[in-house]
Amino acid sequence: MASDNNQNGGDKADSPSAAIGETAGIAPAPPVPPAPPSMKRLLIAILSTIALADFGLGLNTVVLPLYAKSLGANIITIGLIIASFGLARIFINIPISIISKRRNSQYIHIGILFIFFGAVGYLFSTAYYQLFIFRFLEGFGSGIINTSSMIILTKRLYKEEKRAKVLSRYMIARRLSMGSAPFLGAIVAYEFTDKAAFLLYAVIITIGLIIAFYNKKFLNTINTINDAGKALNGNSNNSNNLKNLKNINDEDTNIPNTNITNINTADDKLPGGAQPGHMKKYFSLLYNFNFIALCFLTFSFFFSRIGSRRELVPLVGYSVMNLNKADIGLLVSISAIIGVVLTYYSDRVINAMGVKKSIITSFVITAVGILSFIAFQNIIAFGLSIILLSAGGGFSGPARNLYLMDSVDKSRYDEAIGIYRTLSDLGFVLGPFAVGAVFEYYNYISAYSLVAFIIILAAVLFGFFAKSYNDTAVVSD
Repeated sequence: MASDNNQNGGDKADSPSAAIGETAGIAPAPPVPPAPPSMKRLLIAILSTIALADFGLGLNTVVLPLYAKSLGANIITIGLIIASFGLARIFINIPISIISKRRNSQYIHIGILFIFFGAVGYLFSTAYYQLFIFRFLEGFGSGIINTSSMIILTKRLYKEEKRAKVLSRYMIARRLSMGSAPFLGAIVAYEFTDKAAFLLYAVIITIGLIIAFYNKKFLNTINTINDAGKALNGNSNNSNNLKNLKNINDEDTNIPNTNITNINTADDKLPGGAQPGHMKKYFSLLYNFNFIALCFLTFSFFFSRIGSRRELVPLVGYSVMNLNKADIGLLVSISAIIGVVLTYYSDRVINAMGVKKSIITSFVITAVGILSFIAFQNIIAFGLSIILLSAGGGFSGPARNLYLMDSVDKSRYDEAIGIYRTLSDLGFVLGPFAVGAVFEYYNYISAYSLVAFIIILAAVLFGFFAKSYNDTAVVSD
């Protein structure tokens, strides 16, 4: 592919500024770094911050709902507190994708700053209504972090032959952080107090904040390299349909003000030179059924994960199964580690089965876990449902991200990720609220049944109606 030389450290003669000056007969553009750094270095820069944020958020998996309960919150209120996290993410996903594209920048450091404010807020909270604010700040920061990092990785990986393997390693690091934390948070709260767990949370996020500001300049440079490379290596939506650096022909010299800035702005045009409003790009994605089916699928995953793991598991484990905080935290962490192990092999599963079949298989595993507890309603089925929910997530994460790359035009990644995160994050809002309401007015089995219904519906719609893309070309090991 045209960008392979750049990804493998191409020659100086192939740099964007040299190619434009030599083939189009114009003054060289401002210099752009000729080759992006290694994927390993990029992942380290991103994960050194995000893994700490995930670990901090994971500390509260068991502690937060039970802490809210100790302050007098009922089940519906607890669900709303948890849901405020997703509500904040919905508000920020599309705006951060727009700002990121227009300014060629990333804002992971700003995201973790908001999470820091939330962590400190928990530490000094005295009433359950205050938890809404601090949970909202967490969600706001998480939305900025996830959207920014996903934009960087998607642009960097869409032509990468080993992208399934890279994504699986990326998700392993994140899930290992998120999954190992609940037990530590629960044991600290059980042996000391809930506030001790919040203090540990604040300390960890402080370290992440320092690292995030240290990595700020490097990650912004990656964004600039990605956008310049995309514009110069064959965007189908460039006004002159530039295929790659070496195929710029004489007709391209008619482009006015040809420089890096103007070539980048060509991404904002449709073929033929039309310039739609910025929001029109977002609305056009809503007509892409495969993309929308994926959004609903991820919505159902978040609905089940937040509604069950962050609400039903602590409350049912504590009130119905008579487990203490430490026992619940241990069970959640064990299930998460199993999910991490399966994520390690997810690229091989994708390579063998294909992207779409891997996604469907993961959701079948998740549904079986939830249905097993509905059927048997004992401690063994309770533990099995938690484990299978994590196992299903282990298979599906990298595959869903790969399907996103294939289902939308490469020049629309920023917009697609903004919509994808927004529609998917509705699960963070509706899951805790709906599950909590059903639990409060009916019972916990009805709540689990609602989760199972959403998962199965999304899997059936995606399985029968979404398109299968060419999987063999994107997951080679």
